[in-house]
Amino acid sequence: MIDWTRYPLNEKPKYRALQRLIEALIQQGLLLAGEQLPAERQLAIQLGLNRSTVARAFDELASAGFLERQVGRGTYISQAALTQMTHKRVNWHTYLTTQRRPKGQRIRQQYQALIQQAPAGLIDGFSSDLPTELVPAFQLPALRWTDFVKAQELERPNGYQPLLAAVQQHYSSTLTVSQLLITAGAQQSLLLVLQGLLIPGEAVAIEQPSFFYDAAIFEVAGVRTYSAPCDAEGMLPAELERLIKQHRLKLVILNPNYQNPTGQVMGLKRRQALLALCQQYQIPIVEDDVFGWLHFEQRPLPTLKELDPENVIYISSLSKIMGSSTRIGWLAATPQVIQQLAQIQAEMDVVPSIMAQQMVTLAMAEPQFKSQLQRLTRLLKARAQATYEALTTAFPEWQIEQPRGGYYLWVQYGEHPRPLTDFINERVMVAPGILFGSSIGTFRLNFARLDHVALTQLVERLRLIFDI
Repeated sequence: MIDWTRYPLNEKPKYRALQRLIEALIQQGLLLAGEQLPAERQLAIQLGLNRSTVARAFDELASAGFLERQVGRGTYISQAALTQMTHKRVNWHTYLTTQRRPKGQRIRQQYQALIQQAPAGLIDGFSSDLPTELVPAFQLPALRWTDFVKAQELERPNGYQPLLAAVQQHYSSTLTVSQLLITAGAQQSLLLVLQGLLIPGEAVAIEQPSFFYDAAIFEVAGVRTYSAPCDAEGMLPAELERLIKQHRLKLVILNPNYQNPTGQVMGLKRRQALLALCQQYQIPIVEDDVFGWLHFEQRPLPTLKELDPENVIYISSLSKIMGSSTRIGWLAATPQVIQQLAQIQAEMDVVPSIMAQQMVTLAMAEPQFKSQLQRLTRLLKARAQATYEALTTAFPEWQIEQPRGGYYLWVQYGEHPRPLTDFINERVMVAPGILFGSSIGTFRLNFARLDHVALTQLVERLRLIFDI
């Protein structure tokens, strides 16, 4: 989006200066064929001109073939505009506005534009990572470049040996090093599974709602997705079985701990029922457990991997603890599966850097790692409780899921979604339910990003948005 105020029009006459500015922006590729210009009145206000001045500039450009004026619709850069220049350019507008882009990407672009404007008091409950002040301050030793070079001697096909050992130690006796593969994060882990175990056109099941509903990763792998509805206990076995029979599913993807977006925890009986169903049809399960380390309960439920080591591929990472830029994760599976996925990872040249692996290893080896993790969990639990209490008190008619871990809270406020602009106009960023396959009025809120001041402001602005 062009910030017109950045371009002062010092030349006279003003209409000619505006005409040349628009031509220059087309020449530079900043205005693309098919792109709509602001309305005459709106642009005049932004530039401090009379509307008649803008209208004359538009008329001149339309006569020269640069613009198309469509009655009742507005003014657009013409498809022939670029041919008016000294050389032809690719029509990037066709590529950049394709409807194949996930809806979530378009919403994220709207939010990114809002963030760049940096309005005072913006409340960000949308971003999917920790605020900087909550990221643990791990103390790392000073390193020389040769330390990273030497570390390569300890790298194996499935990862950096010390990091493999650290991850294995965290899971105690439930895993061996040969059952682990270090990856560049949870998303890459899933992509490796999809590309390594499935062929294009095959089908997988995901939860509804789910973070994976709008994920481009399935399109990249050429895999079809089908959503199985969930209740308070998790995915409904009867619905999953229906999908298995209808679509010959090859994989089931579950997020049983602090599910994204609902924050729900799948009950033990439901875990056992889904495992039994997938065993019956010989379908492997991928368990996404990126929030597993951030549990508020003293004794969390066993993972699906612990309940069924042979048939479950387990995925986790440290990005939800150490920041999204960490890009270090892992998957756990049988040694045979690990060998195949490690080979595919090497062929794709997406092996995580030895530097990132060594830095994460040093952080996990830090004496305060466990206490830092416990401190983070306490802070998250406090913010979760404060957010839950504030929203349930202010909006008692809403259905709100009380978080038991992670850092997401799920809100159902009605049968019909509110326009995203209602939130943006009040400088509130939430993740609307449509991103996750929810057709009713819902949103996901990252409570980790809400301190006391932000939470108070959020409640006030939500009252304005919903006229309560």
